Amino acid sequence: MLDLQQWYRQVLIRAQQKKKVVILTSASVLIVTGLAAPLLGSEFLPKLDEGNIWLTITLPPSTALEKTRQIEQRVRAILRGYSEVGNVIAQVGRPDDGTDPKGPNNIEILADLTPIGTWRFHDKDALIEDISSKIRSIPGVPTNFSQVIEDNVEEALSGVKGEIAVKIFGPDLAVLSQKSDEVAAVLRGIEGAADVASVKIGGQTEVAVKVDRAKIARLGINIADVNAAIQTAMAGATVNTFFEGDRRFDITVRLQSPFRQSADQLAALQINLPSGAGTVALGDLSRIEIRQGAARISREAGGRNASVKANLLGRDQGSFVAEAQRKVATQVHLPPGYEITWGGQFENQQRAVKRLQIIIPITALLIFSLLFSAFRSVRRALLVLSIVPFTLVGGVIGLAVFGLHFSVSAAVGFIAVAGISVQNGVIMVEQVIELMRSGMDVSSAAIEGAVSRLRPILMTALMAGLGLLPAALSHGVGSETQRPFAVVIVGGIISATIFTLLLVPLAFVHFTEKRE
Repeated sequence: MLDLQQWYRQVLIRAQQKKKVVILTSASVLIVTGLAAPLLGSEFLPKLDEGNIWLTITLPPSTALEKTRQIEQRVRAILRGYSEVGNVIAQVGRPDDGTDPKGPNNIEILADLTPIGTWRFHDKDALIEDISSKIRSIPGVPTNFSQVIEDNVEEALSGVKGEIAVKIFGPDLAVLSQKSDEVAAVLRGIEGAADVASVKIGGQTEVAVKVDRAKIARLGINIADVNAAIQTAMAGATVNTFFEGDRRFDITVRLQSPFRQSADQLAALQINLPSGAGTVALGDLSRIEIRQGAARISREAGGRNASVKANLLGRDQGSFVAEAQRKVATQVHLPPGYEITWGGQFENQQRAVKRLQIIIPITALLIFSLLFSAFRSVRRALLVLSIVPFTLVGGVIGLAVFGLHFSVSAAVGFIAVAGISVQNGVIMVEQVIELMRSGMDVSSAAIEGAVSRLRPILMTALMAGLGLLPAALSHGVGSETQRPFAVVIVGGIISATIFTLLLVPLAFVHFTEKRE
């Protein structure tokens, strides 16, 4: 340790001789790091590998149950063809208890995955991309790859199954459907987009009966009687009640199934004329047509909306949404009264960033207050606090080396390493002040105080760095959320320790009060 302290003393003496170069170089490194930090990309939290694939396929609303089952069998066969896939469980339609609003056009498949060490693919994204390419060979089969917990969280956040959810609000369903298709087309052309699809509004076949009010007025028929006849024939109407003990049953009148299967049969429905003058066919009083209507109408915040969902492969949420917002704004033009909102995981990220923008300045102010109360000097408090930005250097380099994005987990790591940096700064400055009080000049006190505190500063840095090094290097299941936190602390401690040991002794003279 004595040799290390002697070497450190020589470094400080040489650094004092080239003080301007050292300080300018350090500032340049910090500026470059700040400019390079946005290139890392951003996300709310790293995607946690749950060891499974939750595949959702939503076919057109008019798809028959038998056709849905055929598609499910083909998709199941594709999944079973991968050695990386274990058990495969599929659900077609919805459960009998009525707790799920999905129809017979919906397929949900849960596929368990084998340990990643036995895979032919280097990661899960590559596996999903290969599976998706094979499923796309089936015409008209839109896919959504997710995980069990992730899928539930995403649907709870925005009501849409996807990492990124774009919602278009407005009154007209036709305009909403058109604009959602335009947004989906823009998203498909952006790098990193996967499973892009607009949630279909139309597709439900319906029979429309448009009564000619002039005709029924000439015949003296009331529009309410026509509507009641149509409802009774097609949907049924309660005409009486039957009691069996203490149980009560409605008696319903309705046309038998063979007589209500086509528009021609509906047109032959007889409507009574007033005063028992006979009947007239419904087809003579109205125009009956079969058309495609709305299969679903989504409402939020008192307004109708259409949704577009997208997942990401090989790209961070922040840069993707920034590019998508820019391109959608220039290529999709909304009529007056319509607006677009961006949600999903991105919404959580934006909310977290806004909170951090409030929390971090408050935290810095509180730390400055504590430092001022300890040193009774604004300059010395600023000296210790000025080392905190240098934790970004190691943290950003660590994230870049490991290919990680900036996330809430990484932000918490930066806050933790900032506390360690302040602690080391306080340890060094207190020793320098103590030596000054014993009669030593400022320059000598700065060097000797730093040398004498080399051991505790290195011990603090090694304890935190080595303790979190296994977490930073881990690649096991569930390590995704802890790695950014650990990488930032390990990298940040390295840079913070280096700059603390080098800059604080050099800058102490300039941060000393004149009266001292």
